Amino acid sequence: MSRLQQDFLFDGRYLLRKKLGEGGFSEVWLVDDTSAKITLVLKVFLPSSQLDESGIEMFRQEFALVYNLNHPNLLKYTYYGVCVGHPYLVMPYYNSGSAEDLLGNCSERKAWQFLHDVSAGLACMHEHQPPIIHQDIKPANVLLDGNSYIITDFGISGKARSILGEGGEGQSTVQGTRPYMPPEKFRRDQIPLVASDIWALGASLYEMLTGRLPFGGQGGEAQLQGAEVPPLPESFSDDLRQIIMQCLLPEPTARPHAADLEQFAAYHLAQTPYTSGSVRTSGSYGGSFGSSIHIESPTPEPAPAPVRAPKSRKGLIIGVAAAAVVLLAVILAVVLGGRGGTSQQQQYDETMAFYQRGAQFYQQGMTNTQGQLDKFRQALVMFDSAQSRQNPMFRESEYPDSINAMRGRMYDHCIATAKRDYAAAFMENGIRQDVLEYLKFAKLINNTSEVNNLMDSLQYVYISEN
Repeated sequence: MSRLQQDFLFDGRYLLRKKLGEGGFSEVWLVDDTSAKITLVLKVFLPSSQLDESGIEMFRQEFALVYNLNHPNLLKYTYYGVCVGHPYLVMPYYNSGSAEDLLGNCSERKAWQFLHDVSAGLACMHEHQPPIIHQDIKPANVLLDGNSYIITDFGISGKARSILGEGGEGQSTVQGTRPYMPPEKFRRDQIPLVASDIWALGASLYEMLTGRLPFGGQGGEAQLQGAEVPPLPESFSDDLRQIIMQCLLPEPTARPHAADLEQFAAYHLAQTPYTSGSVRTSGSYGGSFGSSIHIESPTPEPAPAPVRAPKSRKGLIIGVAAAAVVLLAVILAVVLGGRGGTSQQQQYDETMAFYQRGAQFYQQGMTNTQGQLDKFRQALVMFDSAQSRQNPMFRESEYPDSINAMRGRMYDHCIATAKRDYAAAFMENGIRQDVLEYLKFAKLINNTSEVNNLMDSLQYVYISEN
């Protein structure tokens, strides 16, 4: 099949009206569905030669994989078909454009909404079994739908692209758009990583805020040569600027998880006005293909550190709930400190409120397997908030358990639980996901080689499937 032409009736049903884009092996068209009498978008894959039955079957399987991804921030493909050996996808038409239209003209709130929505969609993809890696996140691949953002152009693996002919003579087998490709994509024998999507998200946000890419057309290859990310304008908050910098870290394992970013953005969207603070990454904290995000916030309203989002993906609700928990503790502290005490006494009371609340969550998690990790995560939020106060009056030795001791016990418990089910995790996806969740939380507490070794073997089960 040659390249498509306007007014051509494709597959006897879709009247081609306007070409919206094209790549080395596909074209995207605005079409009229002559049967349903509606406007849709058609993506037709145009391989270098007609696909045989095995190639068509592989495409059918890949479409089935992404068809079952149901998330408000992921474009929903509505139909898969084959016309004369050429697979095609049908999807809804969004007439509000893409995030590319906001380049250089993006407000702080729009940036947080973009970060929340895209990371929420990526979290859904990354937590799929096996993980689905987008590999081409950029503003042009994020559609606008009112105040929401929707990821498109995902779900076609490198193997499928090779069959289509993208890996032919003179063409790269590396998937992605160069300015949005992280440094690991420019190394030999690179493999798909979920962390690569996070770097591309950071580059996209950087471009939306400034109107320019952090490394121009070089992408992450510039970081391999020692280049540093140019600073972002100070007109944006410290939190936003620093989280973009974390996404653009050259080392994949140092970047945040998509679910953590979703939580962090959800918290900020719930604030009026935005809280100000700094994001820090501690050497003893981290996560698989990403780091935990911690927040240090000024008195009187400390921000909670985001935690791994539950599988329900209701990030905004969870973020508001997390903020409410912390605000409740702050209110208690302020009430206690307002009874004629000094400012130092008030800070002490706030620290104690966080410590005591964290100890309660810790005890609940240690004594109940139902919702255990959620309790541990809540405890960690409270402990981080207490320690960020750095109040000289607070002496952990005066209390039954120190924060570090409770952290250590949670770490030991998670490692023991993961080891108990480790062998079964290689056989069953459900068990594997549970084991990974315990290991990821353990890594938040202490980034040890023991945790990394256990996680790497399980993660590569996923990577090999890609």
